Amino acid sequence: MIGVSIIFMGGILTLFLGLNKPEQWSKNTSALLLLLASASSWFEYKGILNFDLLFKWVPQQMLDISGTTEWMSALLLFLGFMIMNIMPSNDKKGADIPALMLFSLSGGILLMGAEHFVMLFLGLEILSIPLFVLAGSNKDNLNSNEAALKYFIMGAFSTAILLLGTAFIYGGTGTLNLNEIQLKLSFASHFGEFPILLKAGLILVSVGLLFKVSAVPFHFWSPDVYEGSPNRIAVFMAVIVKISGFYTLGNIFNSFAPMSAWSEQWILPILGITILGGNIMAIGQSKVKRMLAYSSISHAGYLLLFILIPFEENINVLATYSFSYGLGTISLFYLMDQYSREDKEFSMYTALFSKNKLHGFLLIIATLSIAGVPSTIGFIAKYQLFSSAFAYNQSAVLIALVGSAISIAYYFKPFKYAFDNSGFEKTDNSERFELNLNSVYLLILIVITVIIGIFPTILEYLL
Repeated sequence: MIGVSIIFMGGILTLFLGLNKPEQWSKNTSALLLLLASASSWFEYKGILNFDLLFKWVPQQMLDISGTTEWMSALLLFLGFMIMNIMPSNDKKGADIPALMLFSLSGGILLMGAEHFVMLFLGLEILSIPLFVLAGSNKDNLNSNEAALKYFIMGAFSTAILLLGTAFIYGGTGTLNLNEIQLKLSFASHFGEFPILLKAGLILVSVGLLFKVSAVPFHFWSPDVYEGSPNRIAVFMAVIVKISGFYTLGNIFNSFAPMSAWSEQWILPILGITILGGNIMAIGQSKVKRMLAYSSISHAGYLLLFILIPFEENINVLATYSFSYGLGTISLFYLMDQYSREDKEFSMYTALFSKNKLHGFLLIIATLSIAGVPSTIGFIAKYQLFSSAFAYNQSAVLIALVGSAISIAYYFKPFKYAFDNSGFEKTDNSERFELNLNSVYLLILIVITVIIGIFPTILEYLL
């Protein structure tokens, strides 16, 4: 709870104090707030610090940020810190973009901690509404305006579906509290079939959230919105929205666990077409950003495996996969942002390894990790997720393995150009390594990805 308080109150102060200052100032301030909030949440999770006295007024039946939710909040805030630092800022004055990113992140944390459908709705809207503005923050770009409009329309549409599902669930159970719903369903499971109203409610709520995480067939807005949005907003949506959305989905399906035998019947087809559809569509993309958008869709399919396994017993599986996915996605979006000034296709990476050794290593490590190659955190994450799900549904894991094999075809495309030095003229500064703050953050991404991949026991000290 302390994390969301720090970034929300800090976002308000940053918004006003940075009104007439360069955006770089508000960006640095926001990054510092995110790091402080992440550390505080992790310390609270570990029991090193306790802020309960500050939040006695928070109704427990509405919001519960404790235990694993604190850890996931710390993870989300750390990834937000990396995005805020690594992705470049504008040259304009004002603090609106960093502040809106902080507000959106606070919504994501509230969404993950929701114990009541009213709080779930509020968290979802606090997460989404700033992103409607951020997607169109590049006002001079027609694609950015189009992205904002599409995201707004799809966001409003999905929210309406979720609210309709919530009404059906209330009609079927008489409560909107997730713990009470689980208790009532556990009792009702001994008396035969569940009411059709309840089944329709769960489907509609799930569809509303599957829109947010861009699972097939609810993905069609995603590639266009990612492509049109500014790069730092696109990576923010790909990482923050997806992780908070899947934690919430897992929490909801945990409350509806007595209905799991029925819900798996329609979750499995969505899982299959999301994994295979996302990977197959990514192969045909010529633009790097659209390829990353479809890659994000395929990872939504992998994360749907988490719905098939017990939630509370395997939360560390979701945390590891989310961390791995976040690190890899941030790295690849950063490289795409650096080299897509004129060329939007894979040829932007031509002679990358000769131009910048650090960027070349980052491309290799991030690609290997997000593809799930051994000796990276991505392999550890996929191994944990697939092995946990295998005990509950072997066919779903088989589809995931096929999807992972297909993904190699497009993940390794940049390597063809990165080692191609034809037409590249070497100069004295070609391979020069400049140690600056940005390079330190890139080295952190590389080191975490490799070290945890080689020594996965490190995760035991963090989780």
